[in-house]
Amino acid sequence: MSRETRRDIVLVVTLCLVSAVGMASVFWGCRFLAWIAIAISDLYLLIVLLFAALRAEDDAFLDRHPWITHFFPRKTAGILVVTLLLLTILSGFAGLYVGGKVFPAVKTPLDALYTSFFILGFTDYSPKPGYGQLVVIGELVSGVLLAAAVFPMHISRISTFKSR
Repeated sequence: MSRETRRDIVLVVTLCLVSAVGMASVFWGCRFLAWIAIAISDLYLLIVLLFAALRAEDDAFLDRHPWITHFFPRKTAGILVVTLLLLTILSGFAGLYVGGKVFPAVKTPLDALYTSFFILGFTDYSPKPGYGQLVVIGELVSGVLLAAAVFPMHISRISTFKSR
C-alpha cells in the first residue's frame, strides 16, 4: 500500500469517526458531542483553506513543509471526504436542534436532520432568541465555510486530469 493511500485512509477513517459522533449526538440528544463534531469539521475546513492559500502563494512552501499534504486527500478519497464533512456538519447541528432549546417546537431526530439540511441551504427558519439564533448563525457560517473550502478545491483537483 502506498504512502498516499495510507494517508487517505487515515483521513477518511478520522472523518468517519467524527461523522459518527455527529450522528450519535442526534439520536442521543447530546449537545456536547454535537459541538465536538462541529468544531472538528470546521477546524479541518479552516486548516485546509489556510494551507491551500499558503501553497498557492509560495511554490516552495510544500518543499519546506511536506507534512501539509496529509490534509489534502487525493481525488477519489476527496469525494468521500466531502460527503463525510457534509454529513458531520448536518448531523452535528441536528444534534443541537433535538429538543426545545433552539426552536420553539420540540424536534425529533428526523425533524432535526431535516431542519439542519434546509438551514444549511439558507432557508428561513425562526429559532428562539439568543442561543437558538447563535446556533443557526453558526450553521450558516459552517455552510459557507464548507461551500467556500471544500467544493471549489475538490472540483479543481478533479479537473486537473493527467494527459496521456
